[in-house]
Amino acid sequence: MRSLRLIQMTVARDQFIEDVRHYVEASERLETVMGSFSASTRAGLDDLSSGMSVSESFRIRDSATWSRKVSELLDDFERCRRKARASAAAILQEEGMSITEVGKAFGVSHQLASRFAK
Repeated sequence: MRSLRLIQMTVARDQFIEDVRHYVEASERLETVMGSFSASTRAGLDDLSSGMSVSESFRIRDSATWSRKVSELLDDFERCRRKARASAAAILQEEGMSITEVGKAFGVSHQLASRFAK
């Protein structure tokens, strides 16, 4: 039977849990919009294949709005990813890992892991 190690709840642990929730939500928002964006882009390719001008296809597919929306969601996703990595590094260190071990846990260099921890 596998034993579970109970961990004391701390502010850092609570923050990590909250940051991961936000990261997952940002991922879900991005996934939803990217599905619609892909469909619109496929339709735009069909427009171009049928001889429509790029400017007309951009206009009817509302490319400017899509571009802004995707950029905003990518920025939000990246912000959430960085925050989750930073709070993960903090909790891993709180649990006794060195920066080198944190780097190995993430599959990144010691130098990059030390940036997460700042």
